[in-house]
Amino acid sequence: MKNGKIVITMMILGLIFSLYFFSVDSKSQKELIEINTATSVKMKIKVAYNERGIYILNDKFFVRSDTYILGNDYSISKDKAIWRPTNKKYIPRISDISAPFEIYKNKNSDTLTLIKDNKKFILLLE
Repeated sequence: MKNGKIVITMMILGLIFSLYFFSVDSKSQKELIEINTATSVKMKIKVAYNERGIYILNDKFFVRSDTYILGNDYSISKDKAIWRPTNKKYIPRISDISAPFEIYKNKNSDTLTLIKDNKKFILLLE
């Protein structure tokens, strides 16, 4: 009987903690500003990380993680996937580039320019 009460108490506490952390996480993502075709951006990115399908920049902005690099990718990522068919080429994404870097984007444009180590990457926003 005593063990049953402890288990129920632990389950209720676990549920409360889970709901709290879920609400904190969803609030923080709602406060992020999306970089899309209507956005104009020119900034240095010091912190960048991938979370739930978005690439968060400086804990304030985000772009979709599947934003592809167009043209020269300077071999920034090594494709080690064993599940990919041999005739399919891996297309690098913004999430393959780690901070620090600079980004530039003009308003009403679907391309994002990223500069890292004096290398210029052009990315397509979808």
